[in-house]
Amino acid sequence: MNRSGASLADVRDRIDAIDDRLHGLLIERTSLVQSVVDVKSGTALPVYRPGREAEILRRLVERHEGEFPMVPLTLIWRQIISASLGLQGDFVVAVYAADESDPRCEIAETHFGAATPFSLHGTVTGVFIAVTQGDASVGVLPFPADGQETPWWPRLVQYGQGVKGGGRPTIVARLPFVPPRRLSGAGHDSLVIAMQAPEPTDRDRSFIVVRAGEDTSRARVHGAFQSRGLESRLTLTHSDEMDPETALFLLEVDGFVANGDARIAAIAEEIAGAEVRVLGAYAEPFAASEVDPRRGVGKP
Repeated sequence: MNRSGASLADVRDRIDAIDDRLHGLLIERTSLVQSVVDVKSGTALPVYRPGREAEILRRLVERHEGEFPMVPLTLIWRQIISASLGLQGDFVVAVYAADESDPRCEIAETHFGAATPFSLHGTVTGVFIAVTQGDASVGVLPFPADGQETPWWPRLVQYGQGVKGGGRPTIVARLPFVPPRRLSGAGHDSLVIAMQAPEPTDRDRSFIVVRAGEDTSRARVHGAFQSRGLESRLTLTHSDEMDPETALFLLEVDGFVANGDARIAAIAEEIAGAEVRVLGAYAEPFAASEVDPRRGVGKP
């Protein structure tokens, strides 16, 4: 007998009843997703809402209690969210990977769901073409870092000419959103680009690029950002392929920043002749401590 005195058969019957209720709620949730599809039909509202997805998972983790571990909890909801996304229309993910053994495929599949169609591209150009031409809804690219032989982020500055609709892709999410537990996911953080604007949450980071003369120093760029309350976490530089006498500075800052932000105009004014552009933003992923299965152990 267990602690409640119920028989094993009774416990299993109760578990079956809960499974039926969960399944029923999932069916009900799906019908509500169909209502969302009907509301969005004929509008320019985006199907993919990475900011809202982040807020859903944060809310569930915050309210969670009991012994069920949080990493599986978040992965269950990622599958539900991704399946619901597929119900709203064709959703294809373009991944920068030579083949399916690339850990980036694992990270993308974990986030977007096993049922989501993927296209693999051995070049950054292939991902950009797929996204800008509408063959893919989003693209998954390596997180910018020093030492990358052919950094892709400068293309976000240059893209737009000749792109359908006159737009350019922007950064809208970061992967993995839930820290990976397997070594194959370590060191392969990625960014998601899409032909839509990012949306703010209560915890974001933004990417901003400064295009200035080649004699502009990092210290000057940092100073302009710091004076506007924008402390950079990352600063990368690259020569502008369109103008060899111009340098590009990529900065990652805390908070959500949009191109209409007054601080952007102020920075451009302080660095005479500079062009300052927001390349996008993403909802901060969970820290390992937020979803650690040992969280709360030892607390009274």
